Amino acid sequence: MDLTEKGITFYRAQGQFLAKFGSVKEPPAEVCFLWQQLDCPPKFSFSPLGYLLGFTVSGKAYQVLFLSYFARKHFENDIAQRWATHNAQQLSNLVARVELTLAKEYLRQSRLEMMQARIEREYRRWFPWCENMPLANDINAALAKLQKMYSWNKADIEQLRENYVKAQLFKFADFFEHVESKPLTEMQQRACVIDDNNNLLLAGAGTGKTSVMVGRAGYLINSGQAQADEILLLAYGRKAADEMDERIKEKLGTDDIKASTFHSLGLRVIAQVEGKSPSLSPWAEDEKAKDNWVQSTLETLIEDGAYRKQLFEYFSQYYYVEKSPFDFDTLGEYFQYLNDNDIRTLKRERVKSFGELYIANWLFSNGIEYKYEAKYEHDVSCVDFRQYQPDFYLPDYGVYIEYYGIDEDHSTAPYIDNQQYLESMEWKRQLHKEHGTVCLELFYYQHKKGLLTHKLEHAIHALDIKVSPLPDEAILATLNELGRVTELAKLFSKLIGLYKAACLDENGLNKVFKHAADAKQIRKAFELLEPILSRYQQQLSASGDIDFEDMIGKALRYIQQGQFLSPWRYIMVDEFQDISEPRARLVKALRDSSLPGGKPKASLFCVGDDWQAIYRFSGADVSLTTQFTEYFGPTAKTYLDKTFRFNSSIGDVATQFVTKNPVQLNKDIRSVSQVDYPTVSLIRRGEQEPATQDEPSHNALEQALNAISKRVEKVEKVEDELKGQPVVYLLARFWFQLPDNVRLKQLNRQYPKLTIECQSFHASKGKEADYVVIMGMQTGKHGFPSMKVTPPILDAFLAKTEAFEFAEERRLFYVALTRAKHRAYVLADMTDASPFVVELLKDNYAIEQDEFSTSLVQKIFEDISCVRCTTGTLKPRVGNFKSFFSCSHFPLCDHKEEGCELCGSPMTRKRFTGFKVCLNDVCSNTVPICSVCGGDMKLRKGPYGEFWGCRNYRNKSKQSCGHIIDKAKLELPSKEVT
Repeated sequence: MDLTEKGITFYRAQGQFLAKFGSVKEPPAEVCFLWQQLDCPPKFSFSPLGYLLGFTVSGKAYQVLFLSYFARKHFENDIAQRWATHNAQQLSNLVARVELTLAKEYLRQSRLEMMQARIEREYRRWFPWCENMPLANDINAALAKLQKMYSWNKADIEQLRENYVKAQLFKFADFFEHVESKPLTEMQQRACVIDDNNNLLLAGAGTGKTSVMVGRAGYLINSGQAQADEILLLAYGRKAADEMDERIKEKLGTDDIKASTFHSLGLRVIAQVEGKSPSLSPWAEDEKAKDNWVQSTLETLIEDGAYRKQLFEYFSQYYYVEKSPFDFDTLGEYFQYLNDNDIRTLKRERVKSFGELYIANWLFSNGIEYKYEAKYEHDVSCVDFRQYQPDFYLPDYGVYIEYYGIDEDHSTAPYIDNQQYLESMEWKRQLHKEHGTVCLELFYYQHKKGLLTHKLEHAIHALDIKVSPLPDEAILATLNELGRVTELAKLFSKLIGLYKAACLDENGLNKVFKHAADAKQIRKAFELLEPILSRYQQQLSASGDIDFEDMIGKALRYIQQGQFLSPWRYIMVDEFQDISEPRARLVKALRDSSLPGGKPKASLFCVGDDWQAIYRFSGADVSLTTQFTEYFGPTAKTYLDKTFRFNSSIGDVATQFVTKNPVQLNKDIRSVSQVDYPTVSLIRRGEQEPATQDEPSHNALEQALNAISKRVEKVEKVEDELKGQPVVYLLARFWFQLPDNVRLKQLNRQYPKLTIECQSFHASKGKEADYVVIMGMQTGKHGFPSMKVTPPILDAFLAKTEAFEFAEERRLFYVALTRAKHRAYVLADMTDASPFVVELLKDNYAIEQDEFSTSLVQKIFEDISCVRCTTGTLKPRVGNFKSFFSCSHFPLCDHKEEGCELCGSPMTRKRFTGFKVCLNDVCSNTVPICSVCGGDMKLRKGPYGEFWGCRNYRNKSKQSCGHIIDKAKLELPSKEVT
């Protein structure tokens, strides 16, 4: 064995080779390894037959045997010194490359992982043997740096990144100062510089996210990190993309960076792969034409008997989103659900349960004439109880049908008095027995098991009732008359887009069915949709067209299959909270696509605000923002913490409201405009309330506009003085709740100092006004939050519903509030107020409640709720003989109450235990409530004087309540209405 400057050489001696070199059977007479080839210095180890010398070359182990016992003493130090001398350059180069990388680029996670792997390999080559070895100063210096790099912890890595960011902020301070009309804030600048593999910028309303998009693009070019054609900027709509282009041209002075929509990106990918740009289907941009084609196709398919049968079954049993009455906490909530979703039979009758719906539709389809809730043929009414009305009556046969909402164990829904319900059932049975009338009994538990119509059919046949199924033409005519075929066509037209946009394979479709809330209903709907889908695709293929969904789907496939290699090193996505999962897949595929020339994978920069995610209905999935790291991998998150739009009061109210949902990401957004008074005003006013001297208009909208006009006219204005003519947005959940064009023009003439515009909540996103007036704050399917249920077949192809109730509607209210710079006005009639308004009051939000006068009824709205269903509100009605109050859920809830006998005002049961009290603050009328049955008490005269008797008293009736109270012994409470 010889040691030379070149390396270490081994020889054969006395006809026998003394080294075992791996798998080499007959090595040459002489083997030489260069010092640079050795992974680390050879190591001596003791054995009974002499020292062994072991070393590795490119990971392959070698061993030299039978060395002299003096070999270690003679050679060990020399070997180490020679190895260190010849490998010092590699060490120095690595340390220098690491330092250079840290200085010239942000330490991305992928770069860090590669760097740490290389540092660890080099560290293993040198340590621990070098620690007691006398080495040159330059080697020791490099080793000290290597050791420090090897021991980096999380804090060290963050500090390295922070050092880079600070250096860049200092170097490009002038650029960040002047790229926009106002200097970028520190957080905006940091967002421009930070460049991990995945970057998420959470930008609240009015925090200047567009400035960051422009600033980041300019910074990448000015710092030499990117050329214009290496930056891909994605916006959602063409309008947003054009606005971004204008902003970039104005601020950066270049036309080379162009914002692209997802669809135009898809077209570009498809054109490059296929060699030509595909033509766009006329249906893609003409929704009405698409709807008409779908309806025409549906009508053609209906001509087929088998398809027609499927359609009838769907409308009869699967058209509505069924919910069990046992799923609700109160009767009112159940009635609200039936009302909001307009549950009606094929004869357009409102019914009180899905069981009744099935019964009615079966009778109708089988040609059996029926009357819903017809009065019983024998008069059993009395002064205080109306006539008995069974659920169904078959007039041709004199047969009644009652559907009872009880389970197998005779239990009712939790909000129903079980004992009272069972007694009522028994009373009805005895009544029919007494009068000799036939009544078929059906039950909820039969419906729950899918046996309801089977039981009905069996009972009908047992009574020899003639069944004459209506001809298909008659049923179809009824469906067309109800407009249901047209409604289904519109549903399918929308569903075609959602289905294709989901980019599902067969397994994906099966998962949709498997995880659906009502898999059977969805499958039934999809069976009707499938032939329409097939014909739709055939039509596109025949004409050589694609639609918007194809632009995404085909582009995604081409990228995933490697047919398109992304040329972009920096991908920037605006409004990321509105992204759908397939679009996120497209972005991810672009990021991971191999770049030409072996360049590192692209970095992803997404800007969004999960607090403003309001487009689930079009496919958006907010979880892609809230769970960004889980989807895309390790992520650098930055936050814009300063809003330039709304003042601190609006910000506090809006933030408190939206963050009630614990899944929303925490953001500390501070307003530039700080105020110490409420700037969200609540106007509580009903439509029928009279005007007052202070507020000459009874109209709540005009009251708000009057208040805004007065503020504008004041000489001393608020701190944020208005510049130019102030803009006022009238906002509502639905367009039809806003003034029409004629009324809007009238309002602009009536208030010449204001520019008044109408916007839906969704349309207002991304816009701002000086003031906003929020309308439509009521309950119901067209209320806010909207109670209308999304059809399950649509819901199945949308992002998973969030667990927190009304999560998206809550974000929508946040969007509405944060459109205002100076003040937001919320209009509400508290007799039918949105639960959001109730929350603002009950949870003590810092809102202005006293800017406008409020009537007593509006203040004590909770006291006039229906005592039967609990969620309805007592509304004034006028009968044939006198006025009264009935539930807003009428006719589903038929609870009625008389008004005050003295003044006619509504009365409340809530303020005093055992009494009803007139809500008129100048009336002192108080009436006791029956402690036995909860009914009203009526003052009567008897032989021994006046007494209070229960109104539910029926002479000789099992349902009678005979509770009485001696007037002289009753102590009425004093009235205290605040």
